Amino acid sequence: MAHTLAFLTCHHKDEAVQSALATCGFEIVLYDAFNTDSLGTFTNEKARELTQLQTALKKAQLACELTGHSFGLGSEGAFGPHPQVHLLPWNYEVLAFWDVAHQHAIYAVHGTAETNFASQSVTSLEEANAFAQQSQFPSHGLIVGSPSDSFFQKGIQDASAFQDLVKHALSLSSSVWIETDMRAHMNPTRMKVIAQTADKLQVLLSSHCPQCKRPGFGLTQHIAGALCKTCHSPTRLPKAEQWSCAKCDFTEIKELNTWASAAQCDVCNP
Repeated sequence: MAHTLAFLTCHHKDEAVQSALATCGFEIVLYDAFNTDSLGTFTNEKARELTQLQTALKKAQLACELTGHSFGLGSEGAFGPHPQVHLLPWNYEVLAFWDVAHQHAIYAVHGTAETNFASQSVTSLEEANAFAQQSQFPSHGLIVGSPSDSFFQKGIQDASAFQDLVKHALSLSSSVWIETDMRAHMNPTRMKVIAQTADKLQVLLSSHCPQCKRPGFGLTQHIAGALCKTCHSPTRLPKAEQWSCAKCDFTEIKELNTWASAAQCDVCNP
């Protein structure tokens, strides 16, 4: 028998998660009567006051409170520079699962460079069109202007409307800010990443803690020290995984029995 999982979202994210979560016994019920923009927007009309994880959990808890269901789901995305290659964009997604009866939260997190996240100040229609093409427009929506601009508009997916709005904006200002619309229903690439995050959540929901038996027992840390095949020195590659339970703090170390090549060894290849 499937459990009902209330998902608080205004941007059709239920379409991205329902397949994965059905495999572990959850049927998604959409709740879209709450304005999730009140918890923060990408364009900062409303600043996000909580952290990304806290916001996702807040949505999951609200899903339960507003529907009366025992299980809730919340989603929150963030965008910025790649953690290692700062010139590349990065999408970091969080799905939070909330179990009311056990007051138990499970987080699935996923980071990827698979995103069209970008922004640019343009001074001509030609520059605007080039940006649009690079951003996979019109399948992916665009935003023209900043919230303080009279011509500010989100969710643009019509080519002629985009052209007309940029022309109008450039008649009022020497430069116009354009950015990708990262809301899930405007961005198929992000929707795909949310689906990948749901796959991770499905694995966690199916993994139970050996001690307290609650779901969500999963990998929390890699432990470095895999030995080099050539000189047997410890390397920065993982030799083990640390698995932990967010409910009772039980921890288990799982040895990987892996070896590193000389090319991955700081002694052989300094």
